[in-house]
Amino acid sequence: MNAVVGYEYKPAAHLRVTDEDAADFLQSQFSNELRPFDAGRMSYGMWLNVKGKVIGDSVILCEGEEHFRLLSEQTASATIVEKLGRHIIADDVEIEKFSVGTGLTLIGEGVQAVLNELELGLPAVGHFVESSELRIWNGRRSLELNVELWSQSESVIEELKKRLIALGVCFVKEREVQLARIAAGVVSVPSEIGPNDLPGEGGLVGDAVSLTKGCYLGQEVVARMHNLGRPQRGLFRISGAGEVPVCPLALYNDVSKQIGELRTVVMAENSWQGVALLKVRHASVGDYLHCTAGTVKIDSLFTAIEAVGN
Repeated sequence: MNAVVGYEYKPAAHLRVTDEDAADFLQSQFSNELRPFDAGRMSYGMWLNVKGKVIGDSVILCEGEEHFRLLSEQTASATIVEKLGRHIIADDVEIEKFSVGTGLTLIGEGVQAVLNELELGLPAVGHFVESSELRIWNGRRSLELNVELWSQSESVIEELKKRLIALGVCFVKEREVQLARIAAGVVSVPSEIGPNDLPGEGGLVGDAVSLTKGCYLGQEVVARMHNLGRPQRGLFRISGAGEVPVCPLALYNDVSKQIGELRTVVMAENSWQGVALLKVRHASVGDYLHCTAGTVKIDSLFTAIEAVGN
């Protein structure tokens, strides 16, 4: 069996949205397509404000046309509830907060074999698998095959983790998972693209933000910016030496002009790696930038800069 690594985490949000208008209401608020409202469908997307800026993200699991489960690793339940509650007018929609449960991420070419040993299925793209109190869907953390397994039950997760370790799965710390995420160019929301940023600046349009689903909050701004051309800012991989800086951190070019800020940082072997949002016309791969933590280098584009027609 090929090597598989695991990572245990606590989501920041777990909500259920139910009632007669739940499907249409979520469709009008979520940046990605939720239709058809069939049980077993999964969608990852953004919560945007009226200006098209990113409030947070979620995975939405459709458990029936009037029953949706919302999970987010970094966007808090209170943030999502406040955003959704502001737009409920005459809709028959009920939003409930629950304990966040626990998630396990599996990464590696051997994921399929591990799931087979556990008699669990690998979900099709855009779907999730439900087994007892466990939900399983395809993850977004790495270029390698990766899946998310989540349960609200601590005992279910504890037993599952024991079985995974017995099968040779090696559980790693957050650092290793974050380094894999950065290498894969997977955006962390809202720490790298957040309330002051447009989804196109993180290369999220077309993936987590639909251009074809019709109206949703912030859609007009997203479409207008997409049609105007590539955004003025984009995400880049940054590296530096010394102590890990505290983010966000302003970054300056050689003429002391601020061209962006460092958003996240992870310690690597003998240096740190990070992700910065920079003004595209002032940033070139290989350039050195300056900050209060010293000199840092632009290593590469983090996500492809969106172009017209993408």
